[in-house]
Amino acid sequence: MISYCIASFRPVYSRHLISELVRKTSTPYEILVWLNVDDPEFDSFLADQIASGTPLRIVGRTPENIGMTAYPLLFSSSRFEMVVQIDDDVVCISPHLAERAWETFARFPKLGMLTADTWQDEYTNGARPPMEAYREVDREFGLFDGPIDGWFAIYRKSSLRMCRKMTSGRYYALGCAIKGQLRSLGQSALLCTRVKVFHVTGPQYASYFGMLKSEIDKYEALGLTALVNCYKNQQIPSQEYLSERIDRIRASFEQMA
Repeated sequence: MISYCIASFRPVYSRHLISELVRKTSTPYEILVWLNVDDPEFDSFLADQIASGTPLRIVGRTPENIGMTAYPLLFSSSRFEMVVQIDDDVVCISPHLAERAWETFARFPKLGMLTADTWQDEYTNGARPPMEAYREVDREFGLFDGPIDGWFAIYRKSSLRMCRKMTSGRYYALGCAIKGQLRSLGQSALLCTRVKVFHVTGPQYASYFGMLKSEIDKYEALGLTALVNCYKNQQIPSQEYLSERIDRIRASFEQMA
């Protein structure tokens, strides 16, 4: 049914993501991991998952962070028809995600890519622009045309095979590039509001997970001065407040029909 692909550089997030995928997937699945980090504790976590029967494979590892370059390697190792590109800082997913994606692909044969909607509040937009940037395509299936990328992008494997060799780099909008290739092939690539993820972008949530400095360093390396200033100058609530808030977010995902 579905192959989840994760290039992991931030194990503090990836542990949550993998646990969510295992707990909330009720169809045949596999989790494919590329390790962009040397972390013995995370290695132990993955070994425990495999020993417990989780269908998880470590496809490769590199001592340095190769970032998005890992995803085409993960895609080529997948065995199911639905292949998912996931940012490693997704920490929560809605239930029945695989089933809903499968139903949507079955209903729309020309659909090659489906990107999950994101949790949004005053601390994060999850990387999705405001809905004003989107045009409704189908109300029943919650499909919208507009800017999407690979924060949680579900592809048909047969559609990925049709794409030309994917140029990539450590930080590269791979999902956006695949969308462009699919459109040139006459296929659509859409946002789906029937599936949702908690993609923890933003300084407040990065702070809660102990990743604020890491995010600032990343944006400084990319020369993204505006984002660096945003992350440095935002007021950060207490850990207790953020913990309670994230617990409420997780609870709301549990209740999604």
